[in-house]
Amino acid sequence: MASILRVNTLTDASSNNSIATSTINQGTAKAWFNIDQEPSTQTFRDSFNVASSSDEGTGVTKLTFTNAFNNDGYSAAGMAKDDSGGSFGILRISSPMSTTQFQFMGESHDDTNVDCDVAAGSLHGDLA
Repeated sequence: MASILRVNTLTDASSNNSIATSTINQGTAKAWFNIDQEPSTQTFRDSFNVASSSDEGTGVTKLTFTNAFNNDGYSAAGMAKDDSGGSFGILRISSPMSTTQFQFMGESHDDTNVDCDVAAGSLHGDLA
């Protein structure tokens, strides 16, 4: 039989530090991922709330969430690097509630997409 623990505030043993459970809920990542973007063989190292990914072309990965976001007002942050050790910016290029797509672009800003050996990010917002 499952149990439910209902509390409004969590506090440490000495009651010096407390936090509302709503703050914990609002402040945690609702999805995160770490993938290898190698062409045709994208693989997850680890993830949370990401059901799958698809290779949408060089440097472009589409993620599908296990649990959709409530709206498209979520925040995305991440990083990527290629085998040469270069760093890359991340741009969210679409934002429906059940999927999102990230494009990893070279630091030279020459509009050349690059498949990265490390691509990682987290998303914050309200789940549906």
